[in-house]
Amino acid sequence: MRLRPFALALLLASSACAAAPAPTPAQPAPLAPDREAAAAAALDAWHSAAARADEEAYFGLLTEDAVFLGTDATERWTKSAFRAYAHPHFAKGKAWRFRAVRRAVMFSSDGALAWFDEDLETEKLGPARGSGVLRREGSGYRIAHYNLALTVRNERFDAVHEAAETATLLPAEAEGLGVLAWMAGAWVAKDGDGTTEEHWTAPSGGTLIAATRSVAGGKTRGFELLRIERRADGAVLVAQPGGGPATEFVLEGPLSAATTRASFVAPEHDFP
Repeated sequence: MRLRPFALALLLASSACAAAPAPTPAQPAPLAPDREAAAAAALDAWHSAAARADEEAYFGLLTEDAVFLGTDATERWTKSAFRAYAHPHFAKGKAWRFRAVRRAVMFSSDGALAWFDEDLETEKLGPARGSGVLRREGSGYRIAHYNLALTVRNERFDAVHEAAETATLLPAEAEGLGVLAWMAGAWVAKDGDGTTEEHWTAPSGGTLIAATRSVAGGKTRGFELLRIERRADGAVLVAQPGGGPATEFVLEGPLSAATTRASFVAPEHDFP
């Protein structure tokens, strides 16, 4: 039997298709075995540069298009804006100290990008978390995006929410006892297993008010009511141990805007 020309062409085309190997799906490029170490090295070096106030090394580990998100809602900084904010701190030799205590990293199939999150031990912020993106450049990684956030335990969230949304801070008076505004807040002293707390209000209306409590062995051993008053002849500390009769201590020396220490004395008292 003779095949017609068009039938022969169809048969040959079908044979060619059957003989050609089917294309295989693209396989991801093999990843460098040290990718985890390279990503960790970049982040650790970045934190280390801040701890030793090495501005060049710190910002050298950010990509040119990097974005840094700080803990304040307004802090979405480009690299140049972040550097302008941070420069005065680095110039004084005091940046910040962060140390990763847990870190997880995920990589793109070709290892060009890495996504990370890390729990941070910080010197002043308390518990914090950083997350972001690393970009592979040459033999290492640089930081393209970093988001710094404070972490809050669930049982403390209501108090933090109130402080962030509805709590009002009374402004300290600008003159007079205003130079003692640094005293406002909670002060804690430890002595063995004992603890003494002082809680001071901000200066307002010519006074600062405080309450103290001493605890040892799981029991309250004493408390005291304190106030600092502005008077015509100077400032006076009025103490009432146990809420009892008042004893006055007179400010020793003048106050100024540079004051970071104030001494009140009563030489005739047994515990000046």
